[in-house]
Amino acid sequence: MPSTVKLSEADHRSCLVCSAPTNVVHLGMDICRACSCFFTRAKKTGKEYPCRQGNGTCDTAKEAKYVCRRCRFDKCISVGLTYNGPMRERRKAVVPILNRIRREFNISVERRRVQEWQLLRKCGLHKRIPHPTLEIYDVQETTFYEILNIYVVQSFVFFKKSFPALQQLPEKETEIIFKDFIGKLSIIESYYFTRQIWGGINRFIMNSVFTCKDMDNSLGIDGIDSSKVYNADLLKSCTQMHVDDLHRVLLPIFNRTNLSETEFFALITLAMCELDAECEISEEAKNTLDKYRLEALKGLQSFYRQELGLVDYSMRIGNLMSLNHVIQECKSLFTVFLRLYDTMFDLFMGNDLMRRMFL
Repeated sequence: MPSTVKLSEADHRSCLVCSAPTNVVHLGMDICRACSCFFTRAKKTGKEYPCRQGNGTCDTAKEAKYVCRRCRFDKCISVGLTYNGPMRERRKAVVPILNRIRREFNISVERRRVQEWQLLRKCGLHKRIPHPTLEIYDVQETTFYEILNIYVVQSFVFFKKSFPALQQLPEKETEIIFKDFIGKLSIIESYYFTRQIWGGINRFIMNSVFTCKDMDNSLGIDGIDSSKVYNADLLKSCTQMHVDDLHRVLLPIFNRTNLSETEFFALITLAMCELDAECEISEEAKNTLDKYRLEALKGLQSFYRQELGLVDYSMRIGNLMSLNHVIQECKSLFTVFLRLYDTMFDLFMGNDLMRRMFL
């Protein structure tokens, strides 16, 4: 059967995919030429498109302002289109730094998962927090520092593997960059994982791979005897104010940006490259960070053009850059909060790791 059959002039029909008028049968079905070519090209190249909204429910009508290629392709399949012609293997565009960060980050998270699970089983005090599919546990004072240690050690390995050029710098400069980075990484991870696991930022905030702070508990940590804490009521009030400040500053732009996985890894890179004004590093170190920043932005542009099919992605990059700026502000708020803990309450700060990494 020929791939194209012309109908009579009076026999006007609508494309089953985009609803555009057509009087020609393509691929044996009432499909317009544009959708026929799109489907054939997608099958030949083997290209896989991400959904613009992420939920697979985008409008495929021709009149839609932005047509999602993933949903358009899925609609072609659902109406019964098939292609039996020659196909070639497609090679994805290489985005070196973002691919490297994705690989190293996933390895790091898996290592943390194994070590945390062993720690939780050994402790035996953690209470499971109800979740429909995942094992999530509360934060306990008895394991707080050990989980923190796992996080810092594995994050440093991730840092070295993801940004190898920084290891050519003097050790002191590498430490300065990592210390500035670790607080921002923890904020980005916490909010991103919380949205992935809980669907939004409400009562629960992820503290690590397995543990989660219940913000109905003002300190977010179980196992603390409030009667033994100096000014316990003031401490709870200060903790709640800090959380409220973070949400007020971060949540509007975080929700508006709606990070994809690739944007999440790009944000990690951008946050690492933007140092606090108090950090003093050499011109060589600054140039290295600038190169990583440029590479991440180029990777983002490639992702937007080739994977999402966007022509104008200025708003998405603008939101991401704004979010990066807000992350810097939240890191400063976090540091001020920890200093308050240290000077007024002398709580958690007996741990040298907290002092060295976050103050």
